[in-house]
Amino acid sequence: MNKIEKSAIIHIPKSNMAYAYDEEKIHIILRTKKDDLVKVELWCTDPFDVTKKENLLNFKAFDMKKTGSTTEYDYWFIEIKPKDKRLTYFFNLYGQCQDNILFTEKGFFDIDILPKILQGGFGFTFPWMNPVDIFEAPRWIKDTIWYQIFPERFANGDQAINPPETLDWGSTEPTPDNFFGGDLQGIINNLDHLADLGVNGLYLCPIFKASTNHKYDTVDYFEIDPNFGNKDKFRELVDKCHSYGIKIMIDGVFNHIGYKSPIWQDVVKNQENSKYKNWFFVKEFPVEAMDETSHQNNVKELNYHTFSYNGYMPKFNTSNKEARDYLLEVGRYWVEEFGVDAWRLDVANEVDHKFWRSFRNKVKMNNSTYILGEIWTEANAWLKGDQFDGVMNYFLTSAISDFIAQNSISAETFKDRITNVLHIYPKNVLPGMFNCLDSHDTPRLLTQCGDRIEKFLLAYSFLFTCVGAPSIYYGDEIGMNGDNDPGCRKCMNWNKSEWNQQIFAHFKNLCNLRKTHPILGSYGEMKFNFVSDHYIEYSKFDEQNRYVIFLNNSENSLILTKPNLKGKTELITNQLEQKDEIVLASNSLRIYKIQ
Repeated sequence: MNKIEKSAIIHIPKSNMAYAYDEEKIHIILRTKKDDLVKVELWCTDPFDVTKKENLLNFKAFDMKKTGSTTEYDYWFIEIKPKDKRLTYFFNLYGQCQDNILFTEKGFFDIDILPKILQGGFGFTFPWMNPVDIFEAPRWIKDTIWYQIFPERFANGDQAINPPETLDWGSTEPTPDNFFGGDLQGIINNLDHLADLGVNGLYLCPIFKASTNHKYDTVDYFEIDPNFGNKDKFRELVDKCHSYGIKIMIDGVFNHIGYKSPIWQDVVKNQENSKYKNWFFVKEFPVEAMDETSHQNNVKELNYHTFSYNGYMPKFNTSNKEARDYLLEVGRYWVEEFGVDAWRLDVANEVDHKFWRSFRNKVKMNNSTYILGEIWTEANAWLKGDQFDGVMNYFLTSAISDFIAQNSISAETFKDRITNVLHIYPKNVLPGMFNCLDSHDTPRLLTQCGDRIEKFLLAYSFLFTCVGAPSIYYGDEIGMNGDNDPGCRKCMNWNKSEWNQQIFAHFKNLCNLRKTHPILGSYGEMKFNFVSDHYIEYSKFDEQNRYVIFLNNSENSLILTKPNLKGKTELITNQLEQKDEIVLASNSLRIYKIQ
């Protein structure tokens, strides 16, 4: 007779498995082996709530809810309102074979030891719900749809500030070194396009003075790149974005600086006598001078640390007080002086946590400033409420790409990976995630889909039903393709006769659905109802509303018998279902509100 698989059970107190959701509620999560348990109870109480007669802690039992399953694990969840901001707790586990054990901070015990456990000293603890420790992202992020722009390639609005040897717009393929003259005026000129699309957040790749077309090699953090415009032009952009109801997020590169920066050049010139020498991680002097005519020279044997092995991007030592204070002032300056709404932080996982805590304190204005970290891996260490409000959700990105664009994983594996995404971060963290399908760092989604429009639209349709803020990479909405960098950084095509109007209409519809049915986005829970081959059925819901969503990732249409949908309107096509059977086209997604 099989017993409960103890080795699969995990719970970590004061973590993403036990956290204060708000000032009243604590969320508790337990992971167990798939289908191993039929019931889980959370026994909890205030650690000082002792009964007078028996001198026992006054524990009460509550049933936990299974909120997700993968091929290997089940996730159990409960929301508890502690009596007085404190909690001690343990788990009562019921197995398939009528076995029953207790899981406590001190390990596993048979049920007959329960009287001893009730005396105290065995439970996991949540010592106190300190309000300052509770994760809280700006409220506006739950309603945000981002639009990402690579400024040099979006629109040329002022040819008078073009860099030397600027090429005609879109006249050739992008390279690591060529310029087409994109600038801030070009963005201002096309804000109507963003408003028409329906986005309300604008994320700009770096706009500070730099020498490359990508601007991730900052020369001066306090100046707009002269080929993009100036501070007055940037202020105009911020003000006009706000007049459209669009938040603006700028890119901060604080892990490293550009080789041509006066700060680094002082080190190259004065070596050990430079007042900036401790701003960087110099292995030994003299530091080597680099060939400044190229930005692509990656040299591994350097006597100073850099981003990757790129000698043109010396790495900051953010534990140095002068360097730290300088960069913190950069963060404050653009928020306070220009009204920037958000910072996206490049290579955020290579910068020390102490710096990011100071950065948060510096740039948070009435808690309205949003802070996004570029982290490609699991990121709970940065999402405790003291550093970032969200990270670029590449776990979600890769799952959607692998399943829909690449067809490299099964529907079951896709469900597993999405379930893990939903349980790896606290529920109050998930709305702040930046959900993108492509960017300046990846091949464009349409190219990943083999230029198959139906696959492309299916991937974006699923994205818009996920918790977190969806992002559209400029040009995706009109059907632009492109391989990895530099191919993903093509000039925006402003010839509307060449736009794919089917794609544009679909994107507008997705933005509208996200706004008019917020449960589909960050206001609803997600649950997988059924998975088979290339077909997935899942729900988005809250206490008052319920939506059912059907996803067909196969090459064949499916006929589904769904009597409860007769008379319901499908939200993407706006068609009324007349029969008990619905036809789900190949590579498509359909959404119905059933409650």
